[in-house]
Amino acid sequence: MAENKKENAELQEDEEIIVLADEEGKEVEFRHIATLDYEEEWYMYLEPLEPTEGAEEKTDDGEEEETEMVIFHIQSDADGNDVFVPIEDEDLLDKLYNEFLKELNNQEE
Repeated sequence: MAENKKENAELQEDEEIIVLADEEGKEVEFRHIATLDYEEEWYMYLEPLEPTEGAEEKTDDGEEEETEMVIFHIQSDADGNDVFVPIEDEDLLDKLYNEFLKELNNQEE
């Protein structure tokens, strides 16, 4: 992974769009939310630009509902390229989400 991301794992204020291919090869656009170090491993937090089925959005009266966030484990392939592996372990997802909230709170202070 690029060293500049490892040096400063802060939540992104500017919008960075990342395009990944899904299981069917269809391109999906995501907004980069954060890249964080958790237990010496790197994880990328992304929000799909197009909501997937079942994802919550804003209500008609403007109240915010839950938005979808996807967390990927950043690994390297044999050539040293970044590979984004989705997290399927529910316990790990909970820990990573809590780490995200902790970092968010630290930046607000």
